[in-house]
Amino acid sequence: MSQVSRYQGALRHIYAYWPRYALLYAGLITAVLLIGISANQGWMGLLLLSVALLITLCYALAGALWAVHQLYDAAGLQPHQLLFDMGQIRETDRLAFIDLDKRPQALALGRRLTSGQVTVIDVYNPQLTPGQGLARSRARLPQPLLNDPRFVWRNGRIDLLPLPNESVSAVILYEVLSQYWQVGDQEMLLREVRRVLTPNGRLLIAERTRTRNNILLMGPAGLSLAPLTHWRELLHRAGFVIRREQNLSGLIHCLRADKPVAAQAQQLQLPWGDG
Repeated sequence: MSQVSRYQGALRHIYAYWPRYALLYAGLITAVLLIGISANQGWMGLLLLSVALLITLCYALAGALWAVHQLYDAAGLQPHQLLFDMGQIRETDRLAFIDLDKRPQALALGRRLTSGQVTVIDVYNPQLTPGQGLARSRARLPQPLLNDPRFVWRNGRIDLLPLPNESVSAVILYEVLSQYWQVGDQEMLLREVRRVLTPNGRLLIAERTRTRNNILLMGPAGLSLAPLTHWRELLHRAGFVIRREQNLSGLIHCLRADKPVAAQAQQLQLPWGDG
């Protein structure tokens, strides 16, 4: 039971994105077969190529498994816990967790509250986020805790979060924005987040970015990740002020961006308006 609990986050991710792991495994089997055939036939050129392919695929599979363990298992990096700490969230605060498939992380953060409350808002829309991996991940989500007063469970949209204006002191987006392929959808969600945050409220984001580590571990897929500059510029355009950043093992980047008070917001808008 403890082993299942220790790796359940990674196992759920592997189940959701099984085609990429199946391809890596099939590549390993193919490389082993090629090594056997080329060694038997004395084809030294093919043998060397097959050995190189096997080493490359072993590295890719081992790296991918290590990364998902670090990102999604309780014994890993736990970016959601770092976001909670970066936001200086108190046990009595009201915060929102915008969710697509990270319910276990929302449950873990809610348990750090006493009289505070976390509103978990599911903004999933299969038309805006059509990835099959995301759909499979959602199929294995744990059930919400309906009897725990620290949690409120709601459905929402990226253009209408079910919260009043300036009603929460912190909002957490854990690998949410990158699921929306259109930059306009990302900006729309950030505008809604800004609406529901109190002045000086904290927006806390974790996203995988185009780093050397991610490219080495993900291969060509790592090149499809947005660079860090994309997220910084997006936050500035949405009217947030970045206060703190931290990268975890080159795998995922965490940012804290605050909603400025009215006077600060007017000053920040001037350069953008002139441009």
